[in-house]
Amino acid sequence: MKGLEKLTPIRLAEVLTQKGLIEPDAIADALYSHDRYREPFTDILIAAGHITEWDLAKIVVEHFQLPFIMSGSYDVAEAVKTKLPTETLFSNLLVPLDVFDTTMLVAMPILVPFEVLQTIQRENKIILYPYVALPSENRTVLGEMYPDFKDWYTKSQIEIEGRRKVKAPKTAESQDDWTQLFDSADAAVRGNLKK
Repeated sequence: MKGLEKLTPIRLAEVLTQKGLIEPDAIADALYSHDRYREPFTDILIAAGHITEWDLAKIVVEHFQLPFIMSGSYDVAEAVKTKLPTETLFSNLLVPLDVFDTTMLVAMPILVPFEVLQTIQRENKIILYPYVALPSENRTVLGEMYPDFKDWYTKSQIEIEGRRKVKAPKTAESQDDWTQLFDSADAAVRGNLKK
């Protein structure tokens, strides 16, 4: 699917900054955590209370022009459930919806970065067509579809909490690097808007 290369945390951060919905420092911190600790950018923003999952999903739908779906409203065939490895589905909170030849419809938890989608496509020789969905809904649906998801999710949350506890404090230098990166991206976007 064309246009997926735009699905990046940096691009979403630019949109959130342009709209003035989240403080730039909070966005920079979330980008830092995403990059350094591989936590999903959208999860960080939602967990910190900067934005609701509904509002963030709406922004992704509008800006990236992707369809929205409540993943629990789709009747998934048994054959579709085994098309991708469960570890891939669980770790990215992807809900498989349907398969048409070599194209698979998936409900992603607001935004799964392009490089992740590209890797899944390459490793599984399938084209992904993502729908924007709510993370909370995807967790519920995955728990209903796969009996081992709940245990997996509990363990993953314990692991994430453990990583958060042992995080090294950010140095002023590392924060400045992210701020500079974010400022340069913001300046580039503003320059493009003036043209």
